[in-house]
Order: sequence, then structure tokens, then C-alpha cells
Amino acid sequence: MTMPIQVPFVRQPAASLMACGFVTGLLSSFASALHAQTVDPETVLGDTTLPFAEQVSQNFPYGITGKTPPSLIKVNFEGQPPYHKHRINLRIFQGCPQVEISEGGRLWATWFGSNVQAERAPYHNDQFSVISTSADGGKTWKEVFVFDPSELLGGGASDPMLWKDPNGSIRFIGLRNIDFKGQDAFASSAWEFTMLDPESEYTAWTEPRLLGNKNISVMKPLIFPDGTVMRSMDDFKLVGKPDKVRIRFLKEDVDGKPIFVSEFPVDNDASFAEQMPIIRKDGSLFTFYRAKKGQKFAESFDGGKTWKLGGYYPMQFSINTKCILKTLPSGRVLLVANDVQVKAEKGKNKYYYTDDNGKECDLEEPKTARTRMTAYLSDDDGKSFTHRLLLCDEGQISYPSAALSKDGSIYIVYDQGRGVIGQHTIFLSKITEQDILAGKLVLGESFLNNIVSRPSDQGGGRREGDKI
Repeated sequence: MTMPIQVPFVRQPAASLMACGFVTGLLSSFASALHAQTVDPETVLGDTTLPFAEQVSQNFPYGITGKTPPSLIKVNFEGQPPYHKHRINLRIFQGCPQVEISEGGRLWATWFGSNVQAERAPYHNDQFSVISTSADGGKTWKEVFVFDPSELLGGGASDPMLWKDPNGSIRFIGLRNIDFKGQDAFASSAWEFTMLDPESEYTAWTEPRLLGNKNISVMKPLIFPDGTVMRSMDDFKLVGKPDKVRIRFLKEDVDGKPIFVSEFPVDNDASFAEQMPIIRKDGSLFTFYRAKKGQKFAESFDGGKTWKLGGYYPMQFSINTKCILKTLPSGRVLLVANDVQVKAEKGKNKYYYTDDNGKECDLEEPKTARTRMTAYLSDDDGKSFTHRLLLCDEGQISYPSAALSKDGSIYIVYDQGRGVIGQHTIFLSKITEQDILAGKLVLGESFLNNIVSRPSDQGGGRREGDKI
């Protein structure tokens, strides 16, 4: 892969157990479909070629367009005035975290937040993304950068991403949203920055690369053995609009050049798809995607060019919320998801889980699909997930992200009660495969639910009477 441009681009502020066979054996009982073609990337992403730096649209603050590049703001550095607008004691809402770990062991996390309101699509006004780091294994954290497009015509940030590329470099993706009144194809645009020194808390960054005008920053890309990359995409503006193709993948070569964009067949049962494929031992691809009654699945047998939909996965989990899949170095498959099931009972939804003895247990509080964040393991390439470890069941828990360290540790972040008084917490758990296999923490270095960020612990957070 080509080396990034080395310039500092920062400015100061102004299981449920499943005994049935593998899903491929169940395809005959599901409605399957095959989308047999790829499409030209530019027809989906738009023309991502940037104007020359001298052109008026690249010079802030005049001539702003959807291609005017964003920047990262350095915060909490020595000498910064203590009253800057991104300080944590002003924050009343935050969530949707991501985590990554450097080659040297420094942890990085990102999430979005707001001092004003809860998340409001499509432009996410008054919303920014925080980048935080830890040099002590997640014990303490420091917020060091912010992605805040508000100075560009009131733009808002949503769905940030951290991931590690095939070279081991950590990249950040910020999704920017500006209301151009329908006059700009890049009103929503995904921009990628690469860290130049991920071992330093105030790393320099490359100039941002424009990835496209779709949401491409929710799920970590899949890296193939040859160094090519597949990114998950979704056109969130089309959620709820029937018969619209919107769930896609972007395949890039080792230099980041688009190879193809592939599409799922239309599935009107899908919501914010949040698909995250893995490569199975036979070379085929498998992914879950978010749907109204749980997770559906899809498979590809040609490297992601075409996809066959398989319907709902037999084990119910993460109902209309995000889960993640990741193949571990051992060959086992990690699934992090909400261990909650739902069924209709007397005209109402009953939320419950199944314990290790197969007994149905009612949820007490909260009665929601977004709790009981759980790590699962599959020994059989995703046919079943027969090992599980409950990570957190304190309140509304959602949106996991995971990163693997060189010593085999698995770092997992998720959010709690994004706008709930006393919560709006980003949690970090550190576990191992041995912990999941045992169903409890067995290694001394493992821990559950360390706090990465909780504004109410630092004089911030939502208070009684705040309407967000």
C-alpha cells in the first residue's frame, strides 16, 4: 500500500446455544436471492476526485462545497484555555464508540457526542466526534482530538470509525453532514485520516481522503490476505423506503483504488444494516446484517461480488441493533452482540434471554433488546456460537466495537444510556478467548466495564429538566 502523505493535518481550536446445523444447510428453508452484478463505484460514491488546493472551494471559509476538506481539532493540550467548547463537562449526549490498538499497545477510542441534543438525522447538527487515547491499557483516558464540522455551514458529525489497515496504521473516518439544500452530492461525506505516530497521544495525521458520499464508517473493513480491503456501506437516507438498493460493499486494491461496488438484493426487512463480513475457512464470505426481528445473514462465494441472502439466522440476538463479527488468530469466530430475544405474548413484546440450562428468563430492567452485551465464540466457522460471556447488563447497552492486541487480548467498547441521566457512558472490557470459553473471567489481566468516558463523573452530563 502506498505510504500516507506525511503532513500534520491538525488545527488548534477557533449465545444462546444453537444445536442446529450450519446456516448453509438451512438455505432451502429461507427465501434466497442472488444479485449477480457489481456496479461502477463512481455511480454509488460520487466523483471523489478533489479540486486542486488553489481552487476557491478548497479555501475556507469561502466557496464551501461538499468537497471542502474537514480537519481535526487538537484538545486538552497544555496551554489550551480550560473553557473550550468541546470540554467534557458540557456534554449531555454521547454514544456509538469504536476502539483500536496500535502496534505498540496504545489504545484509541472514538465516539460521537453533543452539548445540545440527542442524535438527529440527517444532518446531526451540533454533533461532533471525540478521539481519546490510553497509554496504560485502558485504565485512564485522555480526549486529544475532535472532529467537528460545525464551522463549515453548521455541519454535524456522525458515526466515527477507527480501524487498522494492512500496514498496521490506524485510520480514523469521520462522517460529515452539511445541509446544502439538495444542491450538493456530498452533503454527507466520509473522510479518512491516517495516524502518522499512533504511539503518541498527539499524533500528526495525513491530509483527509474523501471516500464517498455514503455512510462508510460504522463497521470496520474486512482485510483480505492479499492486502485488499472491503468496506461496508449503507445509504441511511433510504432506510424505511421500500424496494431501494442501499446495502453495499466497496472493494479496494492495496493502494486504495476502488475495484468494485457490490450490492445486496433489496430486503425491506433490513434497517440500518451494519454488516461486517468475515472470511470462512473455505474462502467464502459470511455476514450478519441488522433487521427488524433480529440478525439476518448473507453469503458470498466469489469474493464479495455477489451476495445470497439467507433470511433470519436461527439464533436470535441483537434485534434491530448492531453486532460485530471477527475471525480470531485461533480460527474461532468472535461475535459481540446483545443476548436478548423477543416474542409476542398477550399482545405485547416479551423480552427475555435463555440461561446456560436452557431456561427462559424474563428481563427485569430495562425491558429492551439493547442490553446484555455478550461475547460469543464459534468453534465451527460460524455454524453455531456455543460459548458466551456476559459483559454488561446494566441499563441500555449497545453498539460494540473490538480490537485485538498482539498478546491475544480482546478489547471491546460499547455505550450505555446515550442520553440517560447519570449514564451516557463508554465502557471498555478486556477479555480473552479463555474467558469466553470458561463463561467467566479466568485470567488476571482481564476486566469488565472500565469507564472510558462518563461526563457526569466530571461535572457534565444530562441533568433533570434537560430536554434533548
